[in-house]
Amino acid sequence: MPKGNHSKGGKPKGPKVIYIRKLRFEEAYRVLDSGIQEAFLKGETLVEVVHGIGEGILRRMTEEYIQNHDFLKVLEDGGLSIGNPGSTLIEILGPSAQDLKKYLK
Repeated sequence: MPKGNHSKGGKPKGPKVIYIRKLRFEEAYRVLDSGIQEAFLKGETLVEVVHGIGEGILRRMTEEYIQNHDFLKVLEDGGLSIGNPGSTLIEILGPSAQDLKKYLK
């Protein structure tokens, strides 16, 4: 079996999924924020945000959220071929000691 992230069942472990599709803007923002913070503190490196297609409001909100946090980066291709226009794949960059102090308050 190739090396990589594997769950207890031996299946490859994919990115953490944050599902905000069909939520109102304020609730989607809270779910996104808490999901990213939780993944950051657990040391996750990949997060998939499922926002749906619709009018693009939740996609734009997700992109703005990423731009406002310097430890997040959108993976355009990422080599994972998710291929879902209704989701955004985010890489969580390793936190510095200063970042951890900021977010662990």
